[in-house]
Amino acid sequence: RSSTPEPIGAYPRRRRPRGPMAAEKAVAVVGKEPVVRPSTTTVCSSSAAVRLKCAEGGDGLDNKPMRQVDRQTGALELYASSDALMQWVPKFDWGHVAYWCRMPIFRARLFRNKEAFTIGGLNRCYVEQVFPQGEDLLTAIVWWRKRVREEGKGFAIFEAGFDTTGLVYLTEPPRCAIDAESGEVEADGEEEISRKRALHMQRRGMDARWKKKGLSPDLLAKIASAEASGQDRRRRGEEWALRGGWVAAPPGAMAAATPRVTVNVAKHNEYQKHCGCK
Repeated sequence: RSSTPEPIGAYPRRRRPRGPMAAEKAVAVVGKEPVVRPSTTTVCSSSAAVRLKCAEGGDGLDNKPMRQVDRQTGALELYASSDALMQWVPKFDWGHVAYWCRMPIFRARLFRNKEAFTIGGLNRCYVEQVFPQGEDLLTAIVWWRKRVREEGKGFAIFEAGFDTTGLVYLTEPPRCAIDAESGEVEADGEEEISRKRALHMQRRGMDARWKKKGLSPDLLAKIASAEASGQDRRRRGEEWALRGGWVAAPPGAMAAATPRVTVNVAKHNEYQKHCGCK
């Protein structure tokens, strides 16, 4: 080896980038893999970026929202930050944010992409997570994004409830669908939430009346099981035809958004009520 020292300045130092582009190219190290973290963390971010954001705190992630339970009806409401939700989901409609910040989320359905949901419906999800106590929407979104490694991948549907009874399964629950690829959000609005709330309360009233009439718990469980089976069939696009039973959907038409059946079931049922069912 040569004992002659290397000349000073043989390897010039790289200049550190400055300006607004430097923040976007900031690099954080998780374990041994460097992860490029964007300036803002959204619903489209990767799991590594979301975990870093959670470690730093802020944006409504530090404290749980306040919960209010009505002692008479059992209605449950959460008071989460709408600003924090909008920071994570910038394309959320402002008219819907006020309602979804107060609704508890009891179930999350995860899909590979939106196409998987469009083709297979709700049953095509690869993960179905239940939150027994009910979580705010932002907490459920962060739980989802922590489990998606790639940025801009995934599609999720969050199902809300109305009270401390938890998951809504005998009637249709309010739903919020988020596409991580585009950041678009499709959520039930005020009118649709009110309609589903009325159906839920009506179903709870039926349970109360049946209990007063002395129906046994086993019979109530059988009724609930039959109604749950009917809800599952309707999600697959099937309809109940009088004196005909369940009418199956044609192949390839199982999309939950626009289910189609082979016949006009409403017209058939109306005809049976006036002419056939005597």
